[in-house]
Amino acid sequence: MKPFIVMLCAVVTLSAAPARFSAYDGTAVSPLLVFVYGSEEYAYYDEYPEPADYTVSEDYQRRGLDRSPAERLEIIDRLIKEGHEVKDAVLYCFPLLKKRIESAKAEIDREAVESEIRFLPDSFPMFEIKRSEAGRKVDEEQVYNDVYFALKRGLKRVALSVRPVLPEKTAEKLSAYTRLRSEFSTSYSSSTPERKHNITLALSRINGTVLEAGEVFSFNKIVGKRTAANGFKEAKIIVDGSYTDGVGGGVCQASTTVYNAALMAGMKITAVNRHSLVPTYVEPSFDAMVNGSGSDLKFRNDGDGPVFIRAYTTSTSVCVKFYSSELPYRITRRSVTLSMGERPEDVEFTDTERKYTEGMQSGEKVRVSGGAPAVRSEGWLVLKYPDGKQEERKIRSDNYSSSAGRVAVAP
Repeated sequence: MKPFIVMLCAVVTLSAAPARFSAYDGTAVSPLLVFVYGSEEYAYYDEYPEPADYTVSEDYQRRGLDRSPAERLEIIDRLIKEGHEVKDAVLYCFPLLKKRIESAKAEIDREAVESEIRFLPDSFPMFEIKRSEAGRKVDEEQVYNDVYFALKRGLKRVALSVRPVLPEKTAEKLSAYTRLRSEFSTSYSSSTPERKHNITLALSRINGTVLEAGEVFSFNKIVGKRTAANGFKEAKIIVDGSYTDGVGGGVCQASTTVYNAALMAGMKITAVNRHSLVPTYVEPSFDAMVNGSGSDLKFRNDGDGPVFIRAYTTSTSVCVKFYSSELPYRITRRSVTLSMGERPEDVEFTDTERKYTEGMQSGEKVRVSGGAPAVRSEGWLVLKYPDGKQEERKIRSDNYSSSAGRVAVAP
């Protein structure tokens, strides 16, 4: 009867549903492997994956999933000798292992926290830097290698290989971008209250600007339209070679101050325009005229990190400062006047509205605006290196028109 019993058992085995290998002999289920990370443990039970249909069942049998771990290890060895990756070979014979490792990864993996910088231009300190934190990531390829060697050596416990994920932005790196790179100021002490208001308003909208690497600064975009609705007042502006009243007068002094600070900070100037007349607050070839009909001041940050702009006014000065990483050289400016014409004679006009001559006797005169000769000039940048080497670069050539002074005569 014994041979018959063996044959009967064989038939029952073939027709029975697959089960956990560890449960074939009725013993208690125990994990095949235990993955360890610190005090955490992640058990892997060697189960037979439930086939969806007969075709899948046949595939499982071809892959040896109905065999013991030791028998499947022989298949893994053969696949590796044939040139397959260890991970692919292990998962070929232990497909449910992937799900267990991925669930452990979901608990362990942590993204790095990047350092952040906050620019507070009107506070002290001006920069607040949040420190970074390293992340971590399970090294899957190494884990599968460790699983393979654990199976070969009969080991139960596998230490999960976890590598640190370092942040790209650290507090140390970001602090390098808080150095004063350039500063420039112009005087507006003799300006009218309206003109001072316009300059201060324009700079207040620029103050606190952060220009990331590759980003382009546009004066018109940041400041907005120079209209009464946008907060600007009427003051003197230059139109067609003469001074006249217009809303937003004085804003060009703000753009000019920003322009010079940008030059000395090493920004790439992509758009700049001259005035028709030489302005009184900066040397020839270093002005930056802006208006609402297309003339804009633009520059690009070609550096590898952020640039921070502080812009403000005092009672007498218009000030702009650029902060970023230090340049390998110091930049200064040089204005060269190539030629200068004769100053035209003053033009007198009767101030019938008593706009300029209120309280004056008839025939008394007062200068309303000064004249200027025609000027042909060049703008140069001088790069001075620590070793004493010096490099000069011509950045522009300009022709300014002459203008006659205007004298108001009391009627």
